[in-house]
Amino acid sequence: MLKNLFSLDTSLDKRVFGLDVMRAIAILVVVDAHARVALGDYYSGAFWHQLIPDGVELFFVLSGFLIGGILIRSYEKKGRFDADLLLNFWTRRWFRTLPNYYLVLGGLIGLALVRAWRSGLHHTLPPKETLVKYFFFVQNFARFIPDFFPETWSLAIEEWSYITLPLVLWLMHLLLPASWPRQRIVLAAILTVIVGTNLYRFLLAIHYPIEDGELGFRGIVLARLDAISYGVLAAYAKHYFPAQWTHPRLRQRLFVAGLLLTVLVAFSASIYILRFYVEAGVYPAYVFYKRTFYFPLIGLTMMLVMPYMDGWRNATGGWSRFGIAQIITHISLISYSMYLLNLTPIMLMIIERFPTTSLAVGWAKVAVFWVLVLVSSTLLFKYFEKPVTALRERLSKKEPTLLNEQKTGLPVQ
Repeated sequence: MLKNLFSLDTSLDKRVFGLDVMRAIAILVVVDAHARVALGDYYSGAFWHQLIPDGVELFFVLSGFLIGGILIRSYEKKGRFDADLLLNFWTRRWFRTLPNYYLVLGGLIGLALVRAWRSGLHHTLPPKETLVKYFFFVQNFARFIPDFFPETWSLAIEEWSYITLPLVLWLMHLLLPASWPRQRIVLAAILTVIVGTNLYRFLLAIHYPIEDGELGFRGIVLARLDAISYGVLAAYAKHYFPAQWTHPRLRQRLFVAGLLLTVLVAFSASIYILRFYVEAGVYPAYVFYKRTFYFPLIGLTMMLVMPYMDGWRNATGGWSRFGIAQIITHISLISYSMYLLNLTPIMLMIIERFPTTSLAVGWAKVAVFWVLVLVSSTLLFKYFEKPVTALRERLSKKEPTLLNEQKTGLPVQ
């Protein structure tokens, strides 16, 4: 009975195992970071944590790769970019992300109001003018996100990227010379977003004094519109340079280089090394680096691993034994539900209601946290996210999964 309750009934044939591995790693890194909250003052930090790249940045690159591939295939198949293509693209993206988000957001608001009513005290929700911003993903549009449901900063960046990039591509299609091939127009659109956003960050970085710190650029929509574009650049390389993309030796070299460089970039921006910057007297340079060059570097280095991971189609060898592949795919499938549920609904509203009085209590809270996250996310995916996402097949046109008459094998987002 329990097996049927938690079984996702999803075919693995059309999935790319390497991309599932990336998605699983990304969400596990994010949830692990939030799990440490349960340890409180007993968490002393671990050196290996400083070598782990930001899971959210990995999500951005992977999402850009998948979404970029869909956008490029749609553009190439239709031969033009128009309102129908744009609206269909948005409809399918929003059926994937909005229902789950609004369900959890509404649940948090409702729970806060019920708690206030039962206690006779005023609710702990932010002011109405702040709360309404969450319904339009502008809670962190030009400034850092408030304390309420803070993990949604990255979702807001993704949603605005889904709006911005297609609009830029449409504009390029209309304004650039008709003699330009679509390949060049796509590249122009991607570079416009990347260069434009980096220029915006750079101008703000030199405008504000170093004493103001990093300015929270990591979580501000206007400063991160390029976040998924590095993944889109990978999708561009895949579809327009297939021979290089599928070259085995090149894939391996790029993977090794990307992995090493990603770890190096992550470590260069870690808290562990911060004191060395201060002692060496280069802290101002570090702040400027975190305001500007860190973001394109982490995106580009993560992009380098995409050819290899995209070529890892099936789980073989040890990966296929002992249910390892099934576990990874399961976590990949429920990753969006895990993202929405792990911090505010579970950690802050349930786990942290119990004080951490010792290290043993802290680890017990961590264990309970992980169980609740995995169980609740599985149920949310199976009984809400998956059925609602399936509705888009009846309300929108299927996007092309073929380019040059070859299957991509990518799971549609």
